[in-house]
Amino acid sequence: MKKISTYWMSLVMAIFFLATGSIQAQQDPSFIAQSAKQQSDGTIQLTFTISLDEGWYMYGTQAIPNGPLPVSADFTPSADYELVGTLTETTPTHTKYDAGFGLNVEIFEGQAVLVQTIRPLTDKDFKVLATLSYQTCNGQECLTADKDVTFKVRGSSAAATPASTNEKSSEQSLWMFLLVAFAAGLGGVITPCVFPMIPMTVGFFMGNGNSKTGPLKGIVFGLSVTLIYTALGLIVSLFQSTAATDALGTHWIPNLLFALLFIVFAISFLGAFEITLPSSLANKADRQADKGGFLAAFFVALAMVIVSFSCTGPFVGSILAAAVVDGVALKPILGMAAFGLAFSLPFVVFSFFPNIMKKMPKSGGWLNVVKVVFAFVLMAFSVKFLYNVDAYFGWGIISRTGFLAVWIVLATLLGAYFLGKIQTHHDSPVSSLGWGRLVGAMICFVFALYLFTGLLGAPLQTISGMLPPQESNVQVVLPDNTSTVVTHETAATFNAYRSLPSFNNIEDALAEAQKSDKKVFLYFKSHTCSVCKVMEATVLNNPDVLQLLASNYVIANLYVDDKTPDATEKTLGRRLRKYQTTHYGIASQPLYVVTDANGNALKTPVGNSPLEAFINFLQ
Repeated sequence: MKKISTYWMSLVMAIFFLATGSIQAQQDPSFIAQSAKQQSDGTIQLTFTISLDEGWYMYGTQAIPNGPLPVSADFTPSADYELVGTLTETTPTHTKYDAGFGLNVEIFEGQAVLVQTIRPLTDKDFKVLATLSYQTCNGQECLTADKDVTFKVRGSSAAATPASTNEKSSEQSLWMFLLVAFAAGLGGVITPCVFPMIPMTVGFFMGNGNSKTGPLKGIVFGLSVTLIYTALGLIVSLFQSTAATDALGTHWIPNLLFALLFIVFAISFLGAFEITLPSSLANKADRQADKGGFLAAFFVALAMVIVSFSCTGPFVGSILAAAVVDGVALKPILGMAAFGLAFSLPFVVFSFFPNIMKKMPKSGGWLNVVKVVFAFVLMAFSVKFLYNVDAYFGWGIISRTGFLAVWIVLATLLGAYFLGKIQTHHDSPVSSLGWGRLVGAMICFVFALYLFTGLLGAPLQTISGMLPPQESNVQVVLPDNTSTVVTHETAATFNAYRSLPSFNNIEDALAEAQKSDKKVFLYFKSHTCSVCKVMEATVLNNPDVLQLLASNYVIANLYVDDKTPDATEKTLGRRLRKYQTTHYGIASQPLYVVTDANGNALKTPVGNSPLEAFINFLQ
C-alpha cells in the first residue's frame, strides 16, 4: 500500500513541475486581443491588449535614440475614418536598466493596454486595418513581432467587432490552464483532509449497501461539488475588471499578497497550524445532510468543500491567482469548474464501483508526506511572487543567483525529506525507504543539480520564464589579448564583431560562399535586440570566436526588422523573419545557423549561448 501511495504522490508532484514547464514553453509569448468602444463625442476608442507570458517583457511607446524598438501601430489610410491623437498606453510601465543598450528603458510586464482614438467619416460599415509592431524579450532571447489587427466597425452605432488574433495560441494556453486546474483537483483528493473521507462519503451514497440510488446520489454529489467551486470562480470573475486585472498582473500589492498567502499555506502544510473555515458552516451542512434524499447529497458536497478547505485552499488560491493575473474573465469560472470536476470524480466513480475502494491504499503517514511536498512547492512559487515585487520597484534585491539558490535549497531539503533525513512532528518514523520515496528524492536532487547549472551560466530554457534574467557581468578577452569585465554600463559599446566583413541578405552570402569554399554563418537579429547586443559584447567579440568566423565563414548579419523595401515581402526584415521561421521553426532572436554554400544547415541552430558552447558550435 505504501508503494502505491508514494507512487501517486510522486506522480502529482511531477504533474505540477511538468505543467509549469509546459506553460512557459510557448513559441510566441504574446497574445493580442482587441476591442472598440464608442465615446460620447462620436469618436471610437480602439484598444489593443497585449498579454505577455510570465518572464517576458516588451518596451513602451516612447522611442529612445539608439534604444530598443518601441511598440507602435501603423494604420492603413482610409477615407472612412481619421486618427485622433496618437497611440497611448493606459497601463503603467516601469523602468529597467537594459544592459544591451546601456540605458534605462520603460517596459511592460504581464499585460500592456494601448489605445488609439479614431473619428468615423462615414455612416456605413467599415474596417480599420492596423499593424502592431513591438518587441518582446526575456533576458535570453528577443522576438520582433508585426501583428495585423482588423476591427470591423458597424455604421452609425460605431460598435466594433474585433477580428480574432492568435486564436490558436489562446486556446492552447486556456487548455493548459484547465489541465493544471484538473490536476490540482485530483491532487486535492489525496490530501489528509479528503482521502480518509472517501469510504464514509461513498457509504452514505450506498445507504444499507443495497441501495440502487447510490450512483444517482454520487452524480448529484459530483455535480454539487463542481457547482460550488464554479460559483466561487463566478464570484471572483464578477469582481474582475480591466483595470483590476492589469494591476493584479504587475502591481506589487497583489504579488506580495499572493506570496504571503502561499507562505502561510506552506507553513500550515508543514504542521505549524491548521487553516479552517468556521465550524458552524460545516455543522449546518451536516444537519441538512442528515435529512437524507438527493438534496442531502448536495449538503454532503457542501460539507466536504467546507471541511476540506484547509487542504484544498492552496490549490484553489493558486488557480484563482493564476486566472485573475492572466486577466481573462472566464478563466476563474472554467478553472474552478475543472478543479471541482476532478475533485469529485473519484467519489462519483466509487459510487458506481464501490468494490474498487478495497484496492485503495489505506490512510496513513503517506498523506502527511503529500502535504509536505505541496508545502515545498508553494514556498518555491512564493519566491516568484516576491521577485515580481522586487522587479516592480527595481530594487535588484532578488537576483537570478539568489533566486536559484533558494530553489536549490528547497529542492535539496525536499529530497532529504523523502530520504527521511528531516521530518515534521506529524510524520511517522521512516523505518525503510520504498521505491516511491527513492524516486521522489531522485527527482528533487536531479532538479537541484539542474538548477545548479544555472549558477554556472546555463540558460535553463525549460523554466527560464519563471526566473530573473541572466546577469551580464562577464569576463571577456579582447582582440588585443587584454582582459576586462563587461558590465551593464559597457555591454553596449563592444563592436569588434561588427568590423568583420558581412552581408545583409542570405543570397549574397551563399554566392560568396560558393566562390570562397567557406561555410556560411547566418546571424538572425534585430537592431533593437538587447540580448543580441549582450551576446556580441560577451561572446562574439572573443578573439577565438572572431578568428573562427574570419577564417572559416562567410558572415550574414540578417536584421529581421530591416525596413528596406522588398520585392516579395513588404520589407526585407519580414522576408528574413519568414525565412527564419519557415526553415528553422524558431521565431526568436538571436539565432545562429551554420550552413554549407547551398544553404543546408550543418548543425542544429543555437540561440543565446555561453562562450565555450558557442566555440564548440563554430568548430
